[in-house]
Amino acid sequence: MKTLGSISFSLLVFFVLGFTSSLIAQTSVEDEIISLTYKIWKAEMEKNMAEMNKYVSDDYTELNPSYSTRIDGKTTYVKLGDASTMNSGSVLAAEMLNPKVQVYGDVAILSYNYAGVVKDNDGKVTNTKAKSTRVYLKTNGSWKLVHANFGLDPVND
Repeated sequence: MKTLGSISFSLLVFFVLGFTSSLIAQTSVEDEIISLTYKIWKAEMEKNMAEMNKYVSDDYTELNPSYSTRIDGKTTYVKLGDASTMNSGSVLAAEMLNPKVQVYGDVAILSYNYAGVVKDNDGKVTNTKAKSTRVYLKTNGSWKLVHANFGLDPVND
């Protein structure tokens, strides 16, 4: 009977440790994806498109409220990004609210609410709110942004 109890206890410990290590790995990926998104934001705020695009896949796609069609490819994304940041103001603050990362092997989906403060070239400061989804793919050991969907919060003031 002692042997059966020892085996049961060992199995329980094995399953608990396995489950715990899985949760730790999951949390690590979640933190990595959120951190990567903040790196992209920082590069964008500094208008450093070269740095930002290190984290973007060549076949990147994006849906956003500025265009009625999907943006296809990193090249198009870079052209539009360069043009829009040349004459835009500056982002004073950007926060990710309610982030959720879902991981499926080498794919991670980050969804969150965005809250930001922007100062235009005339000095006017406005608040921005949005709903966002980003899809990352792990290739050659690093995560790349492969798709994003941004939508303005319907209650933007």
